[in-house]
Amino acid sequence: MLDIPFTPAHEQALRSQVIDATHPGAVLHDFGVVLDYIGDAGGVQAGGKYNLLPLEAIPVLDERLARPLRLDLKRPQLRSHPYLQGLHLLGRASGLVRVEGSGEKARLVVDPPTLQAWGRLNLTERYFTLLEAWLLFGRPEMVGERGGSLADLSLYGCLMTWRHVPAKGETYDLKKGKAGRRRSYWGGVDPLALMDLFGLLRVEHGPDGLQAWCPAGVYHTPFGDAVCALLDGWFEENDYGLDLEDDAGPAEFGTLQPLLGPYFPAWENNLVVEPTGGGQEGVFVFKVSLGKVWRRIALRHDHTLADLVSAVLDSVDFDNDHLYEVAYRDERGRTVRATQPYCEEGLPADEVELGELPLQPGDTMSLTYGFGDDWRFAVKLEGIDPPGSIKKLPKVIEAKGKAPEQYPEWD
Repeated sequence: MLDIPFTPAHEQALRSQVIDATHPGAVLHDFGVVLDYIGDAGGVQAGGKYNLLPLEAIPVLDERLARPLRLDLKRPQLRSHPYLQGLHLLGRASGLVRVEGSGEKARLVVDPPTLQAWGRLNLTERYFTLLEAWLLFGRPEMVGERGGSLADLSLYGCLMTWRHVPAKGETYDLKKGKAGRRRSYWGGVDPLALMDLFGLLRVEHGPDGLQAWCPAGVYHTPFGDAVCALLDGWFEENDYGLDLEDDAGPAEFGTLQPLLGPYFPAWENNLVVEPTGGGQEGVFVFKVSLGKVWRRIALRHDHTLADLVSAVLDSVDFDNDHLYEVAYRDERGRTVRATQPYCEEGLPADEVELGELPLQPGDTMSLTYGFGDDWRFAVKLEGIDPPGSIKKLPKVIEAKGKAPEQYPEWD
């Protein structure tokens, strides 16, 4: 493993670095390709339950990239093309690409207000916006991959990958496929492609027609070493990213500006993303299922998640005396966890109003109640009715099935 302190040579590498559409890497060019593809079509059908780029887009977008891979994929998936997977992650993490609708009607669209704000940034500001979107706000679950603990932190995966590449670089035997190279694969999202896009490493591609992505070689760059050396020290000073794991915090760009901004005077402004969800008024109607048992429950928009949990537990005659967690996805596809107010982790459920949730009809949440008994409820928002359409809320407006006993072993 490398241990590279920040040196005067690193400082010179930063100050002399030109940032344009293809330098220090092709991220601005390639990200523009994805934005144009989605925007010019007025949105595209989202793929699968994780709302990914559609499969038919993979060969089209690959040809438009600065360095196409031209893989021979018999059953293409987004994860099979790590460059497009990484660019999709940047779109969601930056807030420029959002999901409109749900289920089979879900579409990926470019958010107009955020696109206007993006257009006011210069190339340097755009580059560091995307870098922060990846390193600070990107999560594996945004692209349908598993994370967990430090694997959720893209910055950690980036730094560990950088540290594991030898000083002279590393080459791989393409005849052995993926097994022919040592791969830093953190949380299901391979950092190598994104590090190449940002110019933090130089990745040498194999020939066209490979059936799986397998670089021929990976090498350090002066710019990448300088950036990673700075980030390595910053990461350690900030308790190894513990603050970055906070699900409650919104994505605010400019966190790394005090660290990297002094070397790039053109970095003056940051992308401001206005929340797209929330602010909905009316009567929220949820279908809450526990196995084959379900209840349809109505609440006002100013009721909280704690009120929803109480209504759910009352509907099945459960005591409300255990810890719980309500999990849902925010506008970027990150899981947010709201918990019983006495919990030390997560958002306090009594501070989250239903009208402020980034939910659309058809979207779902999960409620886990009693971490020992592990009762798991599926909570689906079926619709939002006009205010005052149902009186005396919360209210169970329909029920099916006899609820299980909360403590069946008790006499």
